[in-house]
Amino acid sequence: MTVGTRHRGDERRVPGSRVIASCVAVVIALSGCTTAGSPVPTATRAASAEDLVVEFRQNRDQYASDAAIVRVGNRGDHDITIVGLELAGSAFTATTVRDRSSTIRAGQTTDLAVELPPIDCDARDGESQVDLLLRLDDGAVLSAADLPDPTDALPRIRAATCTVAAVQRIAEVAAAPGIRLEGAGATTVAVLTITAVPTGAPGRLELVALRSTVLLRPAPTDGGGDPPQDWPLGLTVDAADGPQSIELRIVPTRCDPHALAEDKVGTLFPLVVRIDDGPEAVMTLPLDADTAEALKDAVRARCA
Repeated sequence: MTVGTRHRGDERRVPGSRVIASCVAVVIALSGCTTAGSPVPTATRAASAEDLVVEFRQNRDQYASDAAIVRVGNRGDHDITIVGLELAGSAFTATTVRDRSSTIRAGQTTDLAVELPPIDCDARDGESQVDLLLRLDDGAVLSAADLPDPTDALPRIRAATCTVAAVQRIAEVAAAPGIRLEGAGATTVAVLTITAVPTGAPGRLELVALRSTVLLRPAPTDGGGDPPQDWPLGLTVDAADGPQSIELRIVPTRCDPHALAEDKVGTLFPLVVRIDDGPEAVMTLPLDADTAEALKDAVRARCA
């Protein structure tokens, strides 16, 4: 990986990587320098060499969005203010720009939320990388290629995004708005409907299963025994089919006080699919906010 700082009249690139807390991190080498036409303000002290450590990550509450974070650590003795950020690289088809100002205090680490550029689904997994450009308030422009990804966020994002694109080419798959309730109080069961509407495009789509979440699981069957962990679907769609749907009966996975209070991903159902007899892939079931909240209300009703 390569990092560097652009100077007035020239550009210097410095290779750098090191292990920090068991995670590989890009170390950006800095010196008191500026871009052409951007003099260093006399009140601003430029960062010294190896002040910044950066990583690419995604928080759990960002899984259903087109967002991620750039984690920036300031290992220097002085605060550093970032006034601009550009995220690009071979993993994407464009560049995203963040123009907000963020100060990284000396000795601290800050997560900068960024909107992801469009994912390039034609890129090979092993050739996809995230590149970063930072602009500081002293005029310095810092670049880092192939950001470390200690939690493998990029492969997960690419797999989910490209699976959705391939699925939606064949059929519009989503949870229908709203739920139906069966029972009351401690016997409450939420009934959610998944719909698949063919687009008419060629291809064969199989909805294999819907997986449970930390908050929601299949309702127990009448036969007793251990509750199932997944909803088997077995729904196949192609251009010759009409719209199809399937109903799923849902109950809480748990009823402890923290189940809802701390929930961030409880309504993000992993949907297992297969396209044209290929390997299984997983995407998040599209589910609108009102329906997600209705499912949480059903949890409250059963757990009250």
